[in-house]
Amino acid sequence: MEVVAQQPKKHHRLGKMKNFFGTVFNKKVRKIALMTGLLALLVVTGYLNFSLNQKAVSINAGSKTETNMFVTLKENRADSRSAQQMLLQEIVANQSASEEARAEAQTALTNLAETIAYENNTENLISAQCGYEDVIVSRNGSKLNVIVKSAESEISNENLQKIMKILATAMNKDRLEPENGDMLYISMM
Repeated sequence: MEVVAQQPKKHHRLGKMKNFFGTVFNKKVRKIALMTGLLALLVVTGYLNFSLNQKAVSINAGSKTETNMFVTLKENRADSRSAQQMLLQEIVANQSASEEARAEAQTALTNLAETIAYENNTENLISAQCGYEDVIVSRNGSKLNVIVKSAESEISNENLQKIMKILATAMNKDRLEPENGDMLYISMM
């Protein structure tokens, strides 16, 4: 008598479950990778914001150095924002990304455009209304950093009030409210 070993039959239902979990797993991995990328982008933005502020404080006084510093800071900010926009546009255009990830990237892209417009508008208004030679405004959520270049030795109370009013108005607020998380740092060169 001959004994033939037979392999157990695979259940069709088990194969469907493996495909289902494989698909769910792949979607989760893609979503996690996308969220990790967005988190890394946020960390880089925070680092650049911190770095820009440290450079502004540490650079020695001097007309030529200050002018170069303002140009350099604005160029670095523009480069960073351009890189952020490109990354977010790639996510929005990526058809293999989930709808949720694409929607989040589109929202982040809209927020970035609003931040850029806010910074540019407030820089122009502060410079025009307060008479400063150059101004840099950096916004990260409700945290605002303002660096002004002036021949004066300090910021007058009148100009401080103007700056605060310009920043608040641009955020559609009556005033900046530290109790609600608004933070303002002003440096002078």
